[in-house]
Amino acid sequence: MPSILSIPRNTMRKRDGNALLRIERATGESSTFVCQFNPDQYHINVKGKLNKIERQGEDSPIVQFMGGSSSVLDLKLFFDTSTSYEIKTGMGFRKPKKEKAQDVSVYTETLMSLVRIEGKACRPPLVTFSWGSLLFSGLVENVDVNYTMFEKGGIPVRAEVSLNIVSAKLKPLDTVKLKAKEPSAGTKCVTMTSDSSLWDIAEKEYGDASHWKDIAEENNILNPLEVSAGTQLKVPALPEVR
Repeated sequence: MPSILSIPRNTMRKRDGNALLRIERATGESSTFVCQFNPDQYHINVKGKLNKIERQGEDSPIVQFMGGSSSVLDLKLFFDTSTSYEIKTGMGFRKPKKEKAQDVSVYTETLMSLVRIEGKACRPPLVTFSWGSLLFSGLVENVDVNYTMFEKGGIPVRAEVSLNIVSAKLKPLDTVKLKAKEPSAGTKCVTMTSDSSLWDIAEKEYGDASHWKDIAEENNILNPLEVSAGTQLKVPALPEVR
């Protein structure tokens, strides 16, 4: 798959103020992904964690604030590598000279790689989306690609990509300081979601929610209620009982 840096000039169509995705991979490598078109809109969701304690004989419960939750950025990006579009000039509209279309997967494959775990850190890349006054850093939780136009032979040339980025306070990794704990044999990685907990993960992985402490210890978690959505967790294999 060719790099987005090698895309023919007619398919890049850069504009001033393009939205950017800064990608900091777990291997220590970094790159900048230039969005072909700016999004029409984006949505940010921020919420807090509340614990409601029901009281017998009372109309309302006691509400305790347990802390903040990760904010989520939702946006949709559009990509077009066909040669059939029209461009506006001072003389009206005209079509550019017909050239061989580029596979739009040159863009979508890069975005889909943002949810894949890599390196010793056992997490996908940290990304920062910047456009105008917006600067949002976190982990990509979901990538949904919809291919909408094809050339003869089935080559996709247009796509709409929906991204969900969950805020995460992670520092870009330095290859010199990369001394993450090596996963032990049998260790797997899972992603914390907004509606899950360490107890849920332990129940699913081990069949026993009481083993949440093993997950907390493996990931150096002091407070299980403060694990943000989007966090990559190492789930260790339990020692065999003989």
